[in-house]
Amino acid sequence: MNIDMKRLFNTLMIMAAVSLSVASCDIEKKFDTTIPQYPLTQLVKSATATVGDETVEGVVDNAAHTVTFVFNGTKDFSSTEIKFNFPSRVILKEGAVEELTADLNAGKTYTFVVNNLEEDITYTVTAYKASIVQVDRTQCSVITGLDGDADPSKLEKAASNNGYGTGCAFLFDGKWMKKKDGYTDVHYQCFGWEMNSLKGSNGENFGTAYTVDFGAPMRVARMRFLPYRAYTESAAALYEIYAWILDGEPSGDWSNWPMIATVDDSAKWNIIKEVGEGETHPLITEGTTVDFVYSDVPLARYYRVKIVKNFYEYYQDKMNSAWAQRKYWYDVSELEAWRYNLDSEE
Repeated sequence: MNIDMKRLFNTLMIMAAVSLSVASCDIEKKFDTTIPQYPLTQLVKSATATVGDETVEGVVDNAAHTVTFVFNGTKDFSSTEIKFNFPSRVILKEGAVEELTADLNAGKTYTFVVNNLEEDITYTVTAYKASIVQVDRTQCSVITGLDGDADPSKLEKAASNNGYGTGCAFLFDGKWMKKKDGYTDVHYQCFGWEMNSLKGSNGENFGTAYTVDFGAPMRVARMRFLPYRAYTESAAALYEIYAWILDGEPSGDWSNWPMIATVDDSAKWNIIKEVGEGETHPLITEGTTVDFVYSDVPLARYYRVKIVKNFYEYYQDKMNSAWAQRKYWYDVSELEAWRYNLDSEE
């Protein structure tokens, strides 16, 4: 074999070796089963606390690294039994155990440390007794014009009808009926709308919802709906309540409105229809109360009520069939709200 042939042969061998080496690396990469270790963000899944006969779900904030327990009837937290649910990959360190008893009385806190696979994180645990405070109706208002809400042009009929009819201000004016069909009690005024279609005259797409501003962020504890046409006709038979979870003013995008309650008032028609005109009944004077659990509701300023079916739509031919086209109508006299107030707040 001459020198040129030897050189060619050696070059080919070197190229083959390099190719095999690269292929081997590719195979190793292909079959690499190493799991990347990214820092965990959810370090506490859930938590419960028990004092005596009262057990509550904790409000876990994995961004602020806090766990808050809010009790309704308990005042003494000196012996609070706590259970934590940690993700399996979290590294438990000082004070981080699944079950413990802590003294959380008089503003005392319990702290524990967990590792998120990158660094140690300290959590603070607190307990409070909640009271319920009524929201000042003068700080409440109706927000109009959101996509999916009722046609704004249908909400202010009283202004052009000698003061009789619908208006946004009437939802928070402190007036509701004291007897069946007691329209003079409220001067024939209510909040609501008369929509025969969800399609606007200019092609707009409307819905059967309305949005309210309670004036400040809060965890709502209770809402009370006082009826206008009491549990009949254009009153809401089925409705849902939502809360706006983002900062700033709300939009109509339903993806940012988690539902916090569903209400079924449909059976109340059979009760109220037996009440004579001018007679009274607790459903008329006290309305429908919706209670919320502290740990189940977000901190929110804006709330949204969606009418699923009014009584016309729910009972159809059992109501006056002449008014069957009114399935998109709605009315209510008053909406009242209460918020949770913790014992550390004013």
